[in-house]
Amino acid sequence: MTGVSLPAAADSSPPRLKWTQETATICPYCAVGCGIIVGSREGRVVNTEGDPDHPINRGALCSKGSTLRQLVNSDRRITQPLYRAPGAADWQPVSWEWALDEIARRIKHTRDA
Repeated sequence: MTGVSLPAAADSSPPRLKWTQETATICPYCAVGCGIIVGSREGRVVNTEGDPDHPINRGALCSKGSTLRQLVNSDRRITQPLYRAPGAADWQPVSWEWALDEIARRIKHTRDA
């Protein structure tokens, strides 16, 4: 016997959730640029899957890319800037405007020093 004839593999891609809005995007984890289809409903990510039409990953995702939904929906995700004053133990929420102004001020100070 020189080989075994195996039946064709079944399509293992998850069914598309038709009640979601689908947005094609690129995975942010590395420089490969895998295509991802993000399914959202009422402004919340409910599904992520590899884009089968993307030429790089052809629908497959690595372990990091396949967990994007968990990152976006995590209760531990920081969604606003935090600042810890010198000598302070706790981080305090600050506005985006304040945080960006502070970053610009420090960069200018370093540049001009």
